[in-house]
Amino acid sequence: MQFEQVQISSTEVILGGRGPVVKGDAARLEQALAALPQAKRLLALALDSPGGLVTEGEQLAGVIRTHKLPVVIPSNSQCVSACFLLLAASPHRMAASDALVGVHSANENQQETDISLAVTTLMARDAARDGIPPAVIGKMVETTPGRVEWLTPADLASMNVTVYEGDTPTATRQPVTASIGPAPAPMPLLRTPSSPTPSPQAPLPLASVSPAPPGQASASPAQSRQASVSPAPPLFAPPSAIPPPQASIRPGFAAGRDDRRAWDMWLAGLRGAYRDGAVFAQTQNGLSRPGSCYGPNGANRGDFTLGCEVARQRLAPVATRLAVNADYAAGWNSASQPIPAAAPNEAEYQGAYFCGRQVAHLTLKILPQAGQGSPPAGQAVPQPGEARRRATFSFGPEPTSPDVPRGAFIVEGSIDLQGGTMTLAPVKWISQPHGYDWVGLSGRSDDGGRTFSGHVTDSSTCTIFTLKRVGAATATR
Repeated sequence: MQFEQVQISSTEVILGGRGPVVKGDAARLEQALAALPQAKRLLALALDSPGGLVTEGEQLAGVIRTHKLPVVIPSNSQCVSACFLLLAASPHRMAASDALVGVHSANENQQETDISLAVTTLMARDAARDGIPPAVIGKMVETTPGRVEWLTPADLASMNVTVYEGDTPTATRQPVTASIGPAPAPMPLLRTPSSPTPSPQAPLPLASVSPAPPGQASASPAQSRQASVSPAPPLFAPPSAIPPPQASIRPGFAAGRDDRRAWDMWLAGLRGAYRDGAVFAQTQNGLSRPGSCYGPNGANRGDFTLGCEVARQRLAPVATRLAVNADYAAGWNSASQPIPAAAPNEAEYQGAYFCGRQVAHLTLKILPQAGQGSPPAGQAVPQPGEARRRATFSFGPEPTSPDVPRGAFIVEGSIDLQGGTMTLAPVKWISQPHGYDWVGLSGRSDDGGRTFSGHVTDSSTCTIFTLKRVGAATATR
């Protein structure tokens, strides 16, 4: 966890803590507190963390108890797993109405063991000592590893968390006994504002005024230049920097965004081949011919197959809603998320493509054919014409174009990995930055499949691309 001072006024600071809980964080928090100017008032410790090591979380909680630190979970932030111990240890707990607070039991290497059960018991005792009600502790104990139980506004109210609207500095200035308004009415548990990252400067790669589905015209270059997308909000900001309230969000959009946040949080807790299988299921979700979770001839691939099947069960209702509710689909695709661990692939290419005066980094990972696992070492890849191929198209910033956001989608078409032509069209978003459209590729290789170059399709602003192979066929998982 990284700690930094943010000056709110000439006499006030907030100490921000971001990132996972790892070894040494308690010492880093002590150092950060010691470095605070004595002449300035510390309003609160603001947290945004997915959790981490329980033992270090216990030590951080001890520091918070010793210094009696107010703790706040700002707007568009989360406090999950071990981070919950820090919130519970505070004598003055605050959370924005759209912040996420989640709990689950401890685990050892993502498994529930005798040791992890004992650690969960200790966590429950500490939470009880901090005044957390039995109902909330019960959610923590009963939620198995790999899942997260999100606390409702009623849960937060029961543990004396002040739920506030508006800016964080104003909320933290209130007396400890004050209430920043009543707890909000029941709402989607994962409600959070989207956080677009593109800059409004120059022609934006893939940018359009609104996401355009395949076959529809994107915005003109002039419209793209005029599109203004605000940067992601900071962890907290002085009142003068807080944007005006946004218009109400449609229920379908909020539901889609909430479900995407829940999926991303579940995925973040997975590891190894099990996670790879879940990511592969995500890339295939909603496709008319999804790839198989199994290897050649229906062979079970162990943790990969298990993770893939479990993920498909979780994603089944999502696929149904995506197909029938445009608002839900827009909400699901609204957040620009880092691309998760890669699904198994037969080949990987790295390169770039050009849009106006900006260049976007491009990673193209060729997926196994439907019903097939990755080919064993030494086995030839399928020849052109045998089947349509799918790949993940991931884009992001280059050193010369740092404002390009990260995103990814599935492309489908034909590609000859031994050399020849490549024709790929976009079919399914994995992670769509707000206001960005997808593109296709049409090119060829003249060196046996080591490099490809050609034209970007399905775009009025993007022009050419170049790719170089960097990964060989992966071993069967």
